Amino acid sequence: MTDIAAMKAELAGLVREQSERRALREQRGEEIKARSQEYMTKQVQAAERYVQHVREVAQRKTKSGWSTDRQGTEPPSAFDTDAFGGEPGGASPFAPSGPPPSASPARDEAPRRGRRARAAEAEDDFDNNPW
Repeated sequence: MTDIAAMKAELAGLVREQSERRALREQRGEEIKARSQEYMTKQVQAAERYVQHVREVAQRKTKSGWSTDRQGTEPPSAFDTDAFGGEPGGASPFAPSGPPPSASPARDEAPRRGRRARAAEAEDDFDNNPW
């Protein structure tokens, strides 16, 4: 009879421990839920402040007549004219000397070939370094 009583007591202890763990798990879940709700509320408030700020900036731009199309309102850039020739890119050694080069035939054919062929070509470009 003592064996049965000991087994009942052990089983009751296990059931009690299981219910305590369940209660702790539920409590932690509620805490996590409350923290995430607080975090999301703060995120929404920050997003609303950002949207309000953007709207205010847009209103200031329209009231002052300044727009994002700033071509006429910016001072001329130092790169607009060339110090050597007086025209944009006139005497620059990097200015194109003729019409823009057309695409090479190999590049035009690249989309038609398979991915492995393009990958092999890309590897060849790096493997054949002249330096």
